[in-house]
Amino acid sequence: MKALLQIQVVEEVSRLLNTREAATELMNAVRESKCKHIEFDFSNVEFMSRSFADQFHKERIRLQDELKAFVEISNANEQVINILRTVASTQNKSKRDYKILPIFKFSNNDLLEEYLLSV
Repeated sequence: MKALLQIQVVEEVSRLLNTREAATELMNAVRESKCKHIEFDFSNVEFMSRSFADQFHKERIRLQDELKAFVEISNANEQVINILRTVASTQNKSKRDYKILPIFKFSNNDLLEEYLLSV
């Protein structure tokens, strides 16, 4: 089993992340690997819909619970980070596990700077 599974989201889905089905298919492919450390690289993703983000969030939590996997999100632009944060903050608070925090990773300083300026 690989120690780290890196997923290039653009290659697996597209630059435009629109549907719940796309999020589910992406996570099903990850589940089959049974890897314990997964990195989703959102480089070159231009848009993420709220429905994709909502399903991605739900599937990510399910994946972390089922496989006890550690999930990272890397190289996401400001729009992707904002929609993922918004969706995470609107989930059912009684079922929220506060131990699971989103982790954002950046491959270059420009992406990090863009993120920090947006906070």
